[in-house]
Order: sequence, then structure tokens, then C-alpha cells
Amino acid sequence: MWIRVRILTVSNNRIKWSFKISLDKILYRTRIQFSMIFAVVITLILVGIITFISISSQFQTQQEKTIRSKILQIASAFEVGPLIDRINYNDEQAKVNFDNLANNYSSDLSLFDTNGELLLTTQPKIYDYGLLCRQMNGRAFIALNGLQKSEVLSDEKIGLLSYKAAYAPIRNVRHQTIAYLQLPYFANEAEYTERIGSLLNIMINVYALIFIAIGLFAIIIARQITAPLNFIQYNLSKTIYGKKNEPIKWDRDDEIGALVKEYNNMIAALENSAIKLAQSERESAWREMAKQVAHEIKNPLTPLKLGLQLLDKSWKDKDPKFDQKFERFSKSFVEQIESLSSIASEFSAFAKMPDTRIERLNIFDILNQAVTIFKQMDNVLIKYLPSNNKFNIDADRDQLLRCFNNLLKNAIEATPDDRQCEIEINYLVTTKNILFTIKDNGSGIPENMREKIFEPNFTTKSSGTGLGLAFVKNSIENANGKVWFDTAIDAGTTFYLSFPIATV
Repeated sequence: MWIRVRILTVSNNRIKWSFKISLDKILYRTRIQFSMIFAVVITLILVGIITFISISSQFQTQQEKTIRSKILQIASAFEVGPLIDRINYNDEQAKVNFDNLANNYSSDLSLFDTNGELLLTTQPKIYDYGLLCRQMNGRAFIALNGLQKSEVLSDEKIGLLSYKAAYAPIRNVRHQTIAYLQLPYFANEAEYTERIGSLLNIMINVYALIFIAIGLFAIIIARQITAPLNFIQYNLSKTIYGKKNEPIKWDRDDEIGALVKEYNNMIAALENSAIKLAQSERESAWREMAKQVAHEIKNPLTPLKLGLQLLDKSWKDKDPKFDQKFERFSKSFVEQIESLSSIASEFSAFAKMPDTRIERLNIFDILNQAVTIFKQMDNVLIKYLPSNNKFNIDADRDQLLRCFNNLLKNAIEATPDDRQCEIEINYLVTTKNILFTIKDNGSGIPENMREKIFEPNFTTKSSGTGLGLAFVKNSIENANGKVWFDTAIDAGTTFYLSFPIATV
């Protein structure tokens, strides 16, 4: 996984960013430190959230209890005071007595009649300026008047200011409700904000100290955990296959000790297998060389054999076109013999496949040489219309000729004995490329073998070396071309060869 930061586009003064990070390159030590710190941070956040919710809930409960107690206390004082007989009179003395009652309890009060209309208040300007309606809160009125509750707590608002208001009924000596008293508690929001701010400040300071302490602790623990791994890494970096490697010494019998023990057993086994592998590689190299030499020599020999058989038949049958066939076949023989000579020389000099010698050539000339030999075989029909135009590519002549020989030979061998082999060769020329299709009517390639068909030493034939199609792919790629195929069981296989035109 990657996270990388880069600017994608800049338009209309806006910058779009792309983020990509390689987490695979983060050290194990860093991952341990990050995991510990991340776990602690998540824990602190959860504890903080729970603490915040708990304290907020307790504060709200405490405030509601205080307001309810206070409104009941003021209502009781109101019922035994001088205002109880004068609440229906809007005179100055009633206002003075009402203000004195509010001052005695250091509170703002409002008094409503039994219809919810405002009678008296210690904050008349709030109602005069229209900030609050002169009607009592509807929910509180229903609770007190309709449900006959002894007190009600309501959440109310003045503009952006939120506060709680407590309501209680005022009863006379006959226990009849004659008014409703309101206690707005404006200080609760300010006090709540102050307490929460103080709590957050304390939590941030404490968490900062804990975060620093945990960070240092994580660094120390990570170093202790990764120190043995660094020690093992250092010893592993000095391990050289095929040479004497010193075992690692570890005194403690722990998980690292078990790992060291396995490593020491491994290097001992490696030393034994290195000797055996060296012998096996030498033998394998000679076997592989022999397989390649045999395969590369066999390709030119097949068309040579076929050509000689056809010439011998024409000679015995007194074919009147013998001279023309001899001239045509002799030119092809020279090409195949030169290819054979080149292979032998290269294997003899370098013990490897012939070096690629890129030259500019007409691809139709090479294809015509291969088709000329195979189209004379019995029970083989090759449908191919040679082109009179040239299409020059940059490729190795010998490799390209052996490439076409391989494909035609494979097409013939893929055809069942009870069926005539039909090979159809077509081509499509564009301004930049040429595409050849070589289609046969053979048995097709099984599905489980299609992915490995171009791999070296892979073959579906008991007598094959498995280098043919691998060589075809390598030869075409040396010419900057591409090769692929399409196949169907019992319907045949089509190989596609694409070559770019030679550049000036």
C-alpha cells in the first residue's frame, strides 16, 4: 500500500492533491511505536468521551435538581407572603414586594395568571422589547393546568441564549391555583460552559503528558523488541551461498533463540546442498546445451530432408520442371545450410544460442523460403498468396527463418493423421506494422497448457525439446515484434505475428 503526496492539476487558483504512502517500507520498529501510540490515543479519546458525557450528565442532573428545589422553595415563600392577597392588583406595592422576594433568593422571577398571561416580572424589558412572548410557555401551562403537576422544568431560548426555566403553581389557603410562578435560570449555560472548558483544559494537559510518556515508552520497547531482529539481519546479510558461514550465537532460550537455531540448521544444510547443486548445475548445463544444439540443428535439417526427397522424386519421375525446382530448392538449401553452419559456429565458440545480428530485410522473402519447402509435402495444403510489395523490418535473418520453420512444422505436427493439414497464411499491412496470421486445422492447444506454451522446455509432444515456441517468441521480440495465439479444441490454432516497419 502507498501514500504519496503530489500535485495533480492546478486550475482556477485551486490545487488538487494526490496522496500515496508506501506502508510496506515502514520499519517494523516504527510500526510497533505507531501501534502503541495509536492504541493509547484511542483509549484516551474513549475515556475522554465517556468522562465528558458522564460529567455533563451529572451536571445537568444537579442543575435540574437545584432549580426544582429552588422554585418550590420560592413558591412556598410566595404563598405565605404579603403578595398572595394582591396578585390580581397591578399596583406599585405589588411590584416592589415581588422584586423584594426575587432579591431575597437572588433570582429573576415572572408571575402568570391562571390563563397564562404575564402579571409581574423582574425583567420587564425582555417582554417590552418583544424578546419573549407575554404568554406562558405552552408545554409548561398544559403540565401545570391540565396535568396538575407540582412543578415543571422547561428548555427555553432568548435569541441564541439557551436556558432552563422552572414553573410552579401558586395556591391560596383554600388550595386553589391562583397563579403560576416562573424561575428562569440564566446562569446554568454559562456555568456549564465554564465547567466543561475547565474539564477539557485539564484533560488536554494530562493527556499531553501521558502521550509524551507513552511515546518515549514505545520507543524504548520497540528498540528492545527489534534489537534481536537487527542482530539477526546483520548476520543474514553476511550469509553467502556456497561459502562457509558462521552460525549465530544466542544464549537465551526464547522465540529469537528458536529462530537462530533454525538459521544455524539452515546454513549447515545449505553448505551440504551447495556442493551437490554445483555438480547438478554443471550436468544440467551440459544437458541443456545438448538439447538446444539438437533442437536448433534439427530445424534446418527437416526442410533439407524434405527438399532432397522432392528433388529425388522429380528426378526419378523425369519431371520436365526439374531444372526450375532444382534452382528454387538449391537457393533455399543454401539458406538452410548457412543457418545450420551459423548455429554450429556460435555454439562452438560461445556455447550459447547464436548472437542476434539485426539487419534490414524484406519479411516476405523469408516467409516465401519457408513456405516453398513445406508446401511440397504430401497431405499438406498451404494457402498463401505471396506479396509483390516489400515490407522491410529490422530482424535477424536466420532467427526469423527458423521462426517460420518452427510455426509451419508445429502446424503440420498438430494435425491428426486422419485429416489433411490445411495451413492458411494471411497478412495485413498498415503504415506502421504488418500482422501475419498462421492458421491450422489441428487439434488445438489444451486449456491447461495455454499459459505455458511460450516457456522454455515446455512441450506437448513426447519427442520435443520444448524450445521451439520459446525460440519463436524470443526471435520475434528481438525484431521488436509481438506474438500471441488463439486456439480451439479440434478446430485449430491461429498464431498472430506483429512486426513494426523498419525506421529510417
